Amino acid sequence: MKPVGHLARRMAEIEPFHVMALLARARELEARGRSVIHMEIGEPDFPTPGPVREAGIRALREGGVFYTPAMGLPELRRAIAGYYRSRYGVEVPPSRIIVTTGASGALMLACAALVNPGNEVLLADPGYPANRHFVRVMEGVPHPVPVDAATGYQLAAGHLERHWGQRTAAALVATPSNPTGTLIPTEHLSAMAEVARERGGTLIVDEIYHGLVYEGEYTTALSFADDVFVINSFSKYFNMTGWRLGWMVVPERYVSELDKLAQNLYLAAPTPAQRAALAAFEPETLAILEARVKEFKARRDYLVPALRGLGFDIPVCRRARSTAMPAAGS
Repeated sequence: MKPVGHLARRMAEIEPFHVMALLARARELEARGRSVIHMEIGEPDFPTPGPVREAGIRALREGGVFYTPAMGLPELRRAIAGYYRSRYGVEVPPSRIIVTTGASGALMLACAALVNPGNEVLLADPGYPANRHFVRVMEGVPHPVPVDAATGYQLAAGHLERHWGQRTAAALVATPSNPTGTLIPTEHLSAMAEVARERGGTLIVDEIYHGLVYEGEYTTALSFADDVFVINSFSKYFNMTGWRLGWMVVPERYVSELDKLAQNLYLAAPTPAQRAALAAFEPETLAILEARVKEFKARRDYLVPALRGLGFDIPVCRRARSTAMPAAGS
């Protein structure tokens, strides 16, 4: 007898996101009264800051739960633009900002807009495991490029020059990296944007862990290029993982196409989460978050020498700046 039902061929190439199975098992143990230290997923152990929670509660009480435009609340898009201005000194028009269902929603939109069937996307290996599946779901071909400590476990312009082929549509990089936590120096990131530009492709820059950088200067890719896709999230620095809210800044010519995609794929990001996120940029909230960054740095400064004392080799902390939370989850 033939099996009932039909399964798309792509599913054979989509692997489980194993970290979620570990998280489910950890939650089961907690429900049984066990104490669990969570190191399986990229999630701050701090709760969402009080002002953000209160803004969410207020939105619920006042009935602010109806659909927003697919691009997001206009006032939230303006607040994100203001954040780029105050934090990086970069002017980003709110019209280029798309509020998404977590950074994962932004990655899905980017792949849907840029990848034709058979197109390749260059990815660092090791890298965030779900990225290759975003590409595959859109009938693209993930092209992992092995990286090592010599480049801080990051892609560089030389990698793009060697691996960019006729079918390549884009390269996806993360700075800070997931899972290694390393940063791409600004000049290297700019060089990669130039390689993609020369080849008629696009550089997608995952900046989800921005804010969790402990020394040295760094900036957004938007400070030197306006033809890149930049993705960020309220999950990491802003401690809003379960609210499922992110954003993406795109070149102006892609805005209407991505608006169309968002309308069809998920209508709009969760409204209570968007209204809560308006409080994320308030001075009181930012002060809370910066205090938490100091705590993350103290933990890293303790942990790295302690691991080395146990015999672990951690080369990236000698070659590149790193973040506190090089773990999975978007």
